Amino acid sequence: MATALATGLLSGIWTYIAPLFGLLIWAGFAGCTTFFAVGTGRWRALATATITNITGVACGMVILVLASAADFSAGMAILSGIVTTIMVLLGSVKPMNYTPGIFVGAFSTFASGGDWSVITISLLCGVFLGFFSAELGMKFAALYRKLAPGKALAGDEKKKAKALR
Repeated sequence: MATALATGLLSGIWTYIAPLFGLLIWAGFAGCTTFFAVGTGRWRALATATITNITGVACGMVILVLASAADFSAGMAILSGIVTTIMVLLGSVKPMNYTPGIFVGAFSTFASGGDWSVITISLLCGVFLGFFSAELGMKFAALYRKLAPGKALAGDEKKKAKALR
């Protein structure tokens, strides 16, 4: 519950401020999703989500740049197949060992029309959105335990708090 409240609060703030800085709200949520989906907690999740999203942006840009230079109709399809194979292989190499994060970066690059700088910043802000949501959730949980010492956290909240330490 504490992480849900923290994530809701920070997501609302993100939704308000992202357009003020020319950032993409949806891409921030994609980066946040990567952070939470990594599932390793705190600093490791932050590093993995950051590295995989940036790797995905680079792969997406490789496809877009090479496809625009290809002088045949199936160029985009062939290059997508080749680079996708590389993306999956990269997912088995540390520190990029989270293939879905690489795909999030790549599809976000396509969705942004290849605006690599805006998409990279938006994704990274989202990764930090996830990180700070988890951190604030732990603070909320600690505050709750302090204010209501007789009340125990639900089993899922105990597991999440322990995993994020």
